[in-house]
Amino acid sequence: MDDPFAEPADTREAILGAAFRALCEHGYADLTIKRIGEAFEKSPSLVYHHYGGKDELLVDLLEFLLDSFEAAVAGDAFDLPPRARLDAYVAAMTDPGGVDDEHAPDGRFLVAMVELRAQAATDEAYREHFDRSDRVFRRFLERSVREAAAESAASEGVASREADGDVDPAAVAETLQTLATGAMLRWATTTDRDWTGAVREEASRYLSRTLPVVDPET
Repeated sequence: MDDPFAEPADTREAILGAAFRALCEHGYADLTIKRIGEAFEKSPSLVYHHYGGKDELLVDLLEFLLDSFEAAVAGDAFDLPPRARLDAYVAAMTDPGGVDDEHAPDGRFLVAMVELRAQAATDEAYREHFDRSDRVFRRFLERSVREAAAESAASEGVASREADGDVDPAAVAETLQTLATGAMLRWATTTDRDWTGAVREEASRYLSRTLPVVDPET
């Protein structure tokens, strides 16, 4: 994953960049405003001036990253065919080290995201963010599923799809998102990596079987 804060546009982005780097280095539990300030190139006091605490800063960081993802999706920044886009999403969430793409998270960031998502169990601000995040990624996946299904129909012929077997693209998107969330949790909290290849292959088989019976117009 390329550093999204390599060229900060203003003080806010510079502070968020310091938080991003410190979070990846220390993780949530050991992260403090002081450590974020140490990663900040300007006066660390500016961090305290802009944010009342670690969690307020981290929620703002998550919102900034999500806004950037939405903008990238809206601008078609992901230059991949729809089916390849879906495979890349599953791969990034199950084995980030095995994906060579500027948008793929590195392992440290994925672990940090699992730690932050866990805060949503008791913190309303984090819960609101991850509710929104899930909606954003679900729309991205559903759009990709519809486009991949349309491609499949064009190459194989609409007549090959069973009329009584049409699958809702939203259900496929939900399935992929739930699989990826579980895989992300498992990857971040265990040392076993033997399962990652099998899960990616099975997810690919699921898509190969399902996309031809998805109705992109549903």
